[in-house]
Amino acid sequence: MNAPLSKPWWNALYCACVLISVFAHEACAEQRFLLAADNQVIEVDRQGNVTDSIAKQGHSGIYEAWRLPDGGLVYAHRGGLAVFDAQKKLVLSHPARAGAKGTEANSCAVLSGGARFALMDSGVCQIRVIDRSGKLLSETPLPELEEGGLHGRYRTIRVAAGESAFWVAQYERKTLLRVEESSGKILQTIDLTPLLRTVSTAHKAFGLTPLRDGALWVATSTGRELLLIRANGTLQRSWNAQEMGLTCRYLLGTQQLENGHLLVSCGDYHLKTPEEGRDLLAEIDAEGKVVWRLTREQLVDQIEGVVDSKSGLEEMRTTNVHAYDNERLGEVLNIIR
Repeated sequence: MNAPLSKPWWNALYCACVLISVFAHEACAEQRFLLAADNQVIEVDRQGNVTDSIAKQGHSGIYEAWRLPDGGLVYAHRGGLAVFDAQKKLVLSHPARAGAKGTEANSCAVLSGGARFALMDSGVCQIRVIDRSGKLLSETPLPELEEGGLHGRYRTIRVAAGESAFWVAQYERKTLLRVEESSGKILQTIDLTPLLRTVSTAHKAFGLTPLRDGALWVATSTGRELLLIRANGTLQRSWNAQEMGLTCRYLLGTQQLENGHLLVSCGDYHLKTPEEGRDLLAEIDAEGKVVWRLTREQLVDQIEGVVDSKSGLEEMRTTNVHAYDNERLGEVLNIIR
């Protein structure tokens, strides 16, 4: 009979088995990226393979999408909010309201682990919170923006860290507002104009990611600048697309990853040449360098986009991204976005 393993040998064997298990899980774990893409939502993996997609007839202007812990998803489209279950069945539809300038919803946020949703409704300058049954829970008024068109009013809504408040981006005004959920009272205003390197009509307030220390990442759409703004509204650092090595026409939605890097969605709307819209998604490190990217070339042969009527070019029209581990959907909302 073989002698029993001594305690040191047993401990070493146990530790080896644990390490093998951990590495095996990491090898199997799949990071996924959910892309809001105008008339559809596309899921891809880090290799650029399309792993899932959904397109609902009549839904366009999809600017934001979130994966939910149950495997379903929610997105904001021009006509309102749509929630789907894991089998892609539409289980909740909350319409945008018509205002004097028309109807347009632009953004949404997932609250209470997916039990509630907040919708940015630009048509009536309002944030509405509803539950999974569609019951209206609250209405937060936003400043009426009379100048300009409807499409230039608001873009992104995010929950302010540790507060019953929202951050919102006033698109053409180049302004960020922190508003109290219960009353709509403006708690803080940040004008982007003095923080920009150059000021033009190309610069807008689009992507918005509040960090836990109160700082904000902001992307400026066609201005193609990425700003890190301190909690007091002063500029900490900024990069433009050229400095980051990106070839794109827009810098749009953002998310901070677990490693501290920033994920940026680069829209390929209104292209004149295929080359100017090469990058769709990029991971940016602390030095402002691209460490990973997803390109149009990787997607156009896998999924049908939208053909621009002027250029005849097929565009993916990605505006926002939600990154998560597909094997840990219970943690899908534990992110900074």
